[in-house]
Amino acid sequence: MKAVKLLILFLLCLTLCFGCGKKEGEKQETKKSTSDEAKEKDKSAADNDGDTRADHEIIAEAMEKTSKLASFKADTKASLKLGGKTINGEFGAESQIHVVQSDGAQNLQMAMETRISPGDMVSKSYYKDGCYYLDDGKKKYKQEKAPEEVLGIVTDITKMVIESSDKIEDISVEQSGKEKVYSYGLPSYIAADYAAKLMKEMGAEDTVLEDVSHEIEEIRLSSTVNEEGVLTRQEISAAGELKKAILVIPVEAKTTAEFTETDDKELKMELW
Repeated sequence: MKAVKLLILFLLCLTLCFGCGKKEGEKQETKKSTSDEAKEKDKSAADNDGDTRADHEIIAEAMEKTSKLASFKADTKASLKLGGKTINGEFGAESQIHVVQSDGAQNLQMAMETRISPGDMVSKSYYKDGCYYLDDGKKKYKQEKAPEEVLGIVTDITKMVIESSDKIEDISVEQSGKEKVYSYGLPSYIAADYAAKLMKEMGAEDTVLEDVSHEIEEIRLSSTVNEEGVLTRQEISAAGELKKAILVIPVEAKTTAEFTETDDKELKMELW
């Protein structure tokens, strides 16, 4: 179980905790230097497509709509490459998630299967009637959880982007068939609290990740929105270095999620 937590933490933390050590002065400078440019791009995009909303508002609203769909599937893929001499390798995780909240979030049902490589480790989890079931291939667990806590497994990243949507910078829009693809960046410091939360939840204080610093050279996001204004695909990529003591490990991380609305009103789950 610890190995699963550690790998997932690597994949998520390295993709989301960009430049956690950035100084406050640098944060303010980044915000100030990009604000005017972002405003101009927002105005230009609105003028071009006749939509009075700024692009960052469209992205946030699309994410909000997706998280509130009565029934949807999310297929996620995450990859991590470590290029150091001492620590290196390629790791991956794929998840298939099905969420049903047709009777409201308080009656949430969720089924998730995750496969981690190397090793092809498979874990299955289910949520129904206030209970969260987890089978990691070695042990089975059952725990009472609030619906919003479980749904956060799928929507935490979405929530982070929504809350920081006014910080979106360097945004561009492309038409892809009937969908629009928004490519943009986010200031690195806004993910620090989120990564710290992951560290605590996954017990990273007791792992090699303690006292690790991140220096991310590049962070880009891409959100695909359909005609109904619903998010259908989210991609986050980052590249940089992971540092601890004298170790400097080049890293590349990428996470993608594709969302599909479904008509299911009940999930078939292998509960015990």
